[in-house]
Amino acid sequence: MPDPTENTQNNAQVMVINAEDLPTSTAGTSVPATKEFAVNATGNLFVASTLNAGAGAQNGLTAEAQKAFSQVSVFFAAMTKAMNESGKNLYDFDALNNLIQRSGLFVAMTKSDVQYNSSSFGVTFGSQLIQALLGLSGDLSSIAHSLTSLISEVGKQGFAISNDSTSKVSKVGTVVFVCEYLLGAVSITPIAIYADVKSNSDNFKAGPCFQAQRTKTSWNLSKDVYLFVPPEFMDQAVTMNQAMDNPDFEKLVQKMVNDIEGGKQAQ
Repeated sequence: MPDPTENTQNNAQVMVINAEDLPTSTAGTSVPATKEFAVNATGNLFVASTLNAGAGAQNGLTAEAQKAFSQVSVFFAAMTKAMNESGKNLYDFDALNNLIQRSGLFVAMTKSDVQYNSSSFGVTFGSQLIQALLGLSGDLSSIAHSLTSLISEVGKQGFAISNDSTSKVSKVGTVVFVCEYLLGAVSITPIAIYADVKSNSDNFKAGPCFQAQRTKTSWNLSKDVYLFVPPEFMDQAVTMNQAMDNPDFEKLVQKMVNDIEGGKQAQ
């Protein structure tokens, strides 16, 4: 995939992605580990695991990975219920972001603005947009339906808000929890994808996710990437904290500090 062009506007970097520049094949000189993909019906929980992780590796997920991923599922279910009981649409990103920022389980990693240009429509548009924002490539046929349905739902919400002069919702979006068990390592990366309703109003009103004709569109989108720390990992933090308080560990750290500073360790 070619390096995206970065523009500077109002001191914010904007990544420009053209649909035609997206890769259509993962062919290369390396042989990647075989991955198994699964996604829930709404497209918000995406799980990827390696099956040929090397000699001695076991197929499937470890008990630790299963527990961590289950806690993500519970969090998403509770989040959905809380949004509903608060009278908020699940794709009201202003409300959703309040929950993300205050939960204490999300660690901010990167924040970027994306200008996405496309002449596609329908399922192709949704697939390419997911590919651009989540960094997925290759054959997405097994998971494309759920992921494109997710984008379609966000688009429908944007369409409704654009035509409702009384709505106070300023952004529509969603969060996709990318749960990975790759070569024995557990990683949970929530990716929040959202769009300002006002700046994308013409696109929402045109309904490019649903129309059956080719139309050139340019979307101004935002993407926030986090690390998710499930409660399962909290016990590990206690063990790590105890290790870091170990006198021998502290002595090792101080020796490294002295070496870095070019000094000599005190006798």
